[in-house]
Amino acid sequence: MPHADTSARKRIGIAGIGPAGLQHARAVIAAGHTVAVAAASRDGSPHAAGFLKAIPDARMVQGLDTLLAASGLDALVIALPWHETPRHLPRLLADPRPMLIEKPIGLSATAIEEAMARPGPAAAHKLIGFNRRFYVTVDRMRRRLAEGGLRAVRVTISEDLVRQTRAHGPEIVTHLLSFSSTHTLDLIIHLLGPLEIVRLRGHRETQAPFLSMNGLLETREGVPVLLTLNASDPSPAGVAFVFADHTTWTLSPLEMLAIFDRYEVVELRPGSQIRRYMPHMREFIDEPADYKPGFVAQMSAFLASQYGPGATVSEALSLQRFIEAMVAATGGC
Repeated sequence: MPHADTSARKRIGIAGIGPAGLQHARAVIAAGHTVAVAAASRDGSPHAAGFLKAIPDARMVQGLDTLLAASGLDALVIALPWHETPRHLPRLLADPRPMLIEKPIGLSATAIEEAMARPGPAAAHKLIGFNRRFYVTVDRMRRRLAEGGLRAVRVTISEDLVRQTRAHGPEIVTHLLSFSSTHTLDLIIHLLGPLEIVRLRGHRETQAPFLSMNGLLETREGVPVLLTLNASDPSPAGVAFVFADHTTWTLSPLEMLAIFDRYEVVELRPGSQIRRYMPHMREFIDEPADYKPGFVAQMSAFLASQYGPGATVSEALSLQRFIEAMVAATGGC
């Protein structure tokens, strides 16, 4: 990707130098800008050496306070651990500089509302890091939905409790809807508009305090949306859109779009006396993977102040409210 003229380059500060922070830093460079300052959460961070090897021109400092006090930065990227950003949200929203903030920005709708209600919020200059909205596959799906004819949607979300606990600690389990499932939930609302809860049945997992839920949602146009959101479900995760023109478009995973338009019949043959009907794939689109998917497009839009399909603070709040409504609809189990 060609770099912008030096005169047009912006100086970016990044809080958090873990895997997400590093990918954001790479996206800054790819978009033609400069990572001027990076803030580690603590001295001696195990991520520091790897970050500086990839981004050698960055000045490493310690702590969010130091980064927020730094001058000469055009924008900030906040990629702190999942439990850190929510407690800093009031200060982040009050800072006048543009910010790309990784989710979750709050672990409850009430906390987000309180942060937004404090004096001096600059929420209009904040982009929330729902990078899936910037996928090539999602843009193609968005354009197809605009043509109409949607009949039904199937959404499958599976949370790997073992992997998430190993990566983020056991405390993450009760917040996975806001931390991980939120990617797909945000995307379907972004594509389909607000959803109504028709009926959800919840099940509290025995091995961990995770609430699985299955049931029916509905778009404002009355299109049914079948949701299966379970722990350790071996079903292919993703979203399938069924259209009246007898095509099915699937984002499974979200980085891959497959378009099916008919059946192929596999006739009987020696060793198999069962006729099989296999969906015919008309087209397949894969999200480019030179960088973490969606990150460069998201960063380019953010630093150009053209957020495009990006999520606002208000949309992140609405999503958290919807997640809490889903839990309430199950009775919380």
